[in-house]
Amino acid sequence: MPTITASSNDGYQSSSLNSSWDAVHDHVGASNPVTNLTYSALHAIRYEYVSARGGIKYYLTRSFFDFDTSSVGSAPTEATLKLKAHTQNTCTPCIVAKSGHDPSAAATDDWFSTWITDQSVTLSGWGASDITAYSASTAMGSVDAFTDFTLNEDARDDMASLSTFKICVLHNNDYNDTAPTSGLLRTGLYWANNGTESHRPYIDYTAAEEEGEAPVSNATFFGANF
Repeated sequence: MPTITASSNDGYQSSSLNSSWDAVHDHVGASNPVTNLTYSALHAIRYEYVSARGGIKYYLTRSFFDFDTSSVGSAPTEATLKLKAHTQNTCTPCIVAKSGHDPSAAATDDWFSTWITDQSVTLSGWGASDITAYSASTAMGSVDAFTDFTLNEDARDDMASLSTFKICVLHNNDYNDTAPTSGLLRTGLYWANNGTESHRPYIDYTAAEEEGEAPVSNATFFGANF
């Protein structure tokens, strides 16, 4: 089964801390995306309800990955994104969504907001119906174990049609524009720059031509003497 490892441009970006859920959910992104990491213990995906002075505040972090899919000639029959949790896995369940962020411009591109580029939605007030989901809501696995996100037909079609396949991974309620009501949910991840290959995020897939064996032709039997 072929595999594609995430590029070393993977990373995360967070919102600001704010008492308005809408302001956090639709934020352009605080600071710049954080990239060139080997792992993040807490910061890869966050969905937080923070009890602070002055009342309740909210905070989000989303993770971003890109994969070189230029060699994928036709839509795979199956594909699975594999991410390995580091230190914490409480930000769960999560979902994989289509992204339009620029992996080469972490210093200038606010991935937290530009990931919705090329989708029929504005930054203000977007929700699940506006964004292409690439997976179902999926519970994060144990720390130091891979979580398997089964990629759907939309994702597999884009793997074939796009030379760079880009995704955002976020909490399912963040995707659905639903504010948290309690808890500091945090999941850390290993990244593509990790020195141990078995920790790195990747996609494995079944190429279309690999589905089953080719049927045996009857032509070899025509005219044979039995």
